[in-house]
Amino acid sequence: MCRCGFEWPVGVRKGRRVSAWAGVVLWLVTAAGSLQNGCAPRAENLSQDGAEEEPAAVVSRVERGPVHFDVSLRPGSPRLSDEPVLTLTIRAAAGVEVEKPPFGEAVGDFLVRDFHEPLPEKQEQATILRQQYTLEPVRAGTLVIDPITVKFVDRRTSGSPSRHQIQSEALTVEVSTVLGDDAPSLSGLRPAASPLALPPPPSRRWVWASLIAVALGAVAMTAFWWRKRKVSEPELSPAELAWLELEHLVAADLATADIKAYYSELTGVVRRFIERSTGIRAPEQTTEEFLQAIARDHSFAASSSQRLAAFLQSADLVKFAGYQPANQDIEESFTRAQQFIGLEREVETEAAV
Repeated sequence: MCRCGFEWPVGVRKGRRVSAWAGVVLWLVTAAGSLQNGCAPRAENLSQDGAEEEPAAVVSRVERGPVHFDVSLRPGSPRLSDEPVLTLTIRAAAGVEVEKPPFGEAVGDFLVRDFHEPLPEKQEQATILRQQYTLEPVRAGTLVIDPITVKFVDRRTSGSPSRHQIQSEALTVEVSTVLGDDAPSLSGLRPAASPLALPPPPSRRWVWASLIAVALGAVAMTAFWWRKRKVSEPELSPAELAWLELEHLVAADLATADIKAYYSELTGVVRRFIERSTGIRAPEQTTEEFLQAIARDHSFAASSSQRLAAFLQSADLVKFAGYQPANQDIEESFTRAQQFIGLEREVETEAAV
């Protein structure tokens, strides 16, 4: 509650007479000034009271002889979306040599997102070493940071240095989700609804009749298409089929991409042409078996058989022996294949002679 004091202005009190209206006006002015000065709200120290408190940390502090070892994780109760900071602080007395923990040791179910190691500090004849890890939890729930070991050598005495180690305690951290208490729960699910009655199945006779009708229609369409195709498309001769295969081989440019595959396709064109022309099962036979079958069949003249043998054997060197032919050899092999496709004319010519 505000208390407002009032005094007459100088020159108005102590017996000096003023009119009633002037006294009322002066009193109101003075009262308003007193209210403004005396009843103004007090400014609070927002920089101290309103400052956000630093989140609590999970800390492990151990001491052994001249070495103090602190391990802290801040915040101590992180959310799954947070990146808590793990700080290792080692305080060693002068004359003590400290071996720092290996990088990323004992972080458990956390991922290391960043690492920072400030320069050593000197404080009261002691050395302070720090390591800071920025971590990310991989799951929610209870996570553990395993004990961390620091080894040190005490060289303060004149004798042989003594080796020791100090180990922190394990840190248990509860990681929550971003939703917190608002996370969905299975307890809010409604029970399963009662099963609905299925409509009666259609009569099987209609199903079978529909399947038979579809099958008959497919057979009729296939027969019609096949008959139309045979009428409209004349059957190609073995030589015409072979020439088409050679054109496809040239268009694919297989000689540049894979020379072994190119020679396999090239000899395959010749073998399939001979099979269509003579009935010899060329693709299933080896080169030796194929040449023996041609010799027994007498379908080709002796000179043609010899050129065919040379062609197939040179192709086998490329396919199986790793021989790399030159461009001239590749062109010559293609020319030989073209000549074999025209063997019918060549045989007729030799027979006429």
